[in-house]
Amino acid sequence: MFSKERFVIELDDRYFNQKDLINAACEYLNNKGRKCEVVNNYTLLIDGKKYSALERTISMAGVPLQQIVIKEIVDYSNNNRFITKIVDYVH
Repeated sequence: MFSKERFVIELDDRYFNQKDLINAACEYLNNKGRKCEVVNNYTLLIDGKKYSALERTISMAGVPLQQIVIKEIVDYSNNNRFITKIVDYVH
């Protein structure tokens, strides 16, 4: 599922380490034609924009399904103060 501010990735393998998870997400996006780099264990740089990457697990008929929620990080400047806000997805 892709939108401008948020999308969800479901990978075939299950990851128990955040570093492995973020690297797998970046590799997946690169394979889909997006330019992706890992900034840190919770931040990706995708096509020149910063995104937060959070893991969630949901149950599908009793089977755990691991998802990676990718949200754009928007920077706002106000009187030389720096505020980072994660844009919420609107249906």
